[in-house]
Amino acid sequence: MSPSSLPRFPGVPDLLIERYLCGEVTPEEARSMEEAAHEMPLLAAHLEERRAAQSAFVRRRPFSVIQPRLHELEPAPIHPWARSFRWVQPVLALCALLALGLPLLRPAQDVEERIRVRGGLTTRLHVKRGDAVFEQAMDGTLRPGDRVRLEVEDPLGGALYVLAVDSQGQVTPLHGFPETGGALQLAPGRMLLPGSLELDTGSEREALVFVLTASTPEAPSPTAVRQWLEQAARAPRFPPALEPLPSLRHVVRELPREQP
Repeated sequence: MSPSSLPRFPGVPDLLIERYLCGEVTPEEARSMEEAAHEMPLLAAHLEERRAAQSAFVRRRPFSVIQPRLHELEPAPIHPWARSFRWVQPVLALCALLALGLPLLRPAQDVEERIRVRGGLTTRLHVKRGDAVFEQAMDGTLRPGDRVRLEVEDPLGGALYVLAVDSQGQVTPLHGFPETGGALQLAPGRMLLPGSLELDTGSEREALVFVLTASTPEAPSPTAVRQWLEQAARAPRFPPALEPLPSLRHVVRELPREQP
């Protein structure tokens, strides 16, 4: 796994640009994007070009042409007694299934396709494979050459560290350490981390460890966080079993490879 220079605009992920143009960003992300566009003329020109394309599409495909067709498809009025009977039918069918003891209401474990731990810390892996971009499912596998972008969400925030660890016990800092560009502060909400990781052709197992520490005197230092993971990585178990530390929450995400 190696860092990649996938983003066309340094420090501004492509996914953030798409969400910004669709109006699906938080006020903080919108302000960050506008500041970046002010500092990078190429980014500002790119945004203007995309907005112009959106406006041209709206002029060619006005909603007023489609709206009458939608009205034609509206269902005819239903008598009150018929509406009540239709409502009763699925209720009676559901009662029958419950009486038979069928396990139809058990929620699937993979619905969210993300990893969440107590306290609200959530991680997402956005995978770029060729021209396709998708979020990795909990049981999904990766291929050599896949580029992975990391997203973290937490309602409280704090100092964020991201490290990679392999089955040989090697630990590599990725974000939040002096050698990776300095401290990384996660505000309450979500953040797409800059850059991406490219999966290589190695045979060893790999995992990402996301660590979030509170802004308190008891919070461990970057050195303590790295030593904490290195100590756990010496054990034969993989992914490593991490002991809890004061004022620290963590998530471990293994990067399973697709078997040939």
